[in-house]
Amino acid sequence: MLIPKIIALDLDGTLFSRTGQITPYTKEQIRQAVSLGASVIISTGRPFVGLPLDEAASLGIAYAITANGAAIYRLTDRVCLHEEGLPSKIAAPIIRGLYQKHLHLDAFIQGDAYTQPSTMEIARRSCLPESVVRYIFSTRKRVPDLADYIESHGCILQKATANFEQRPDGSFIDRNEAKAFLEGCPGIRIVCGGYHNLEFTKAGVSKAAGLRFLCDYLHIPIEASMVCGDSENDADILQAAGLSVAMSNADETIKNLCDYVTKSCDADGVGYAIQKFVIARAHAGDPIEKNT
Repeated sequence: MLIPKIIALDLDGTLFSRTGQITPYTKEQIRQAVSLGASVIISTGRPFVGLPLDEAASLGIAYAITANGAAIYRLTDRVCLHEEGLPSKIAAPIIRGLYQKHLHLDAFIQGDAYTQPSTMEIARRSCLPESVVRYIFSTRKRVPDLADYIESHGCILQKATANFEQRPDGSFIDRNEAKAFLEGCPGIRIVCGGYHNLEFTKAGVSKAAGLRFLCDYLHIPIEASMVCGDSENDADILQAAGLSVAMSNADETIKNLCDYVTKSCDADGVGYAIQKFVIARAHAGDPIEKNT
C-alpha cells in the first residue's frame, strides 16, 4: 500500500478535540507531513465560514471539502473549485417543512451559514458540546424566515443541518419525525454528522466524491489517500480512501469499516495516525498494519 500523499481530516470529533482545539502534538505532525510532501486537506460537514482558516494556513492546509462534499474550496482566496447544491425551488419547501418540527436548523449557502433566531436556543438544549454551540452562535447569519430567504434570493443550498432538543431520558424531540419527513423528500441525501443531528444535501453529494475531485485536481492517486473520521457522514470517504482511520471516539459502525482505529480526538488521535502511517513510513518504510 502506498505511503499516503493526501490526508483528509474531518473536523468535529476528529481533528478538533471536544473543546474545539487542535492539539499541539497533532499540529506538529501535520506540519511534518506537509514538509515531507503530503497534501493535508479538511473534509467536513461545516461550511467555509466554519473552517479554522488561520490555523489551516499555519499548518500548510490549502484545500477543504465542505458541507459533506457539496462545496470544495481553495482556502487562500475562498475560491470554490466545485459545488453541487439544491436549487431554491427544492430547498425552500424542505426547509419550510422541517420548521414544522421542534428543531434548530442551519442552512449553508455560498460558504456562509444562515439560521432563524427563533430556534437558536434549541441548539443549547441539544447534546452538542459547548464548543460547537459557541461556533454556531458566532458564525450564523440570522434571517427572520429561512425558507423565504432562500426562495426570494434564489439561493443554492449546499447543505442543511438539523439539531434536536434532548429530553431528560436521552431521547430527542421530533428527531424521528424529521427523519421520516426528509426520507419522503426526493432528490436529497440524508446522513448524521454526529451528536444525533440530521444533515441533507443534494443526492449524489458525498465527501468521497470531494476526495476524488481533489485527488484528480492535485494529480494524486486515490490509492495514496488517508482519511480520518468519526461519524456517519465520514463513512463514504473512509470507504473510498486508500487507508481509512477511525477515531477511538467514533461510532462503532465507523470503526468496523476502517483499516485502523487510532486514539481519541482528545488524545492526539489524528497526530498519532499521521506519525504512524506517513512520517514513520517516509523515514523507515514500515508496512501499513491493520488494527481494529
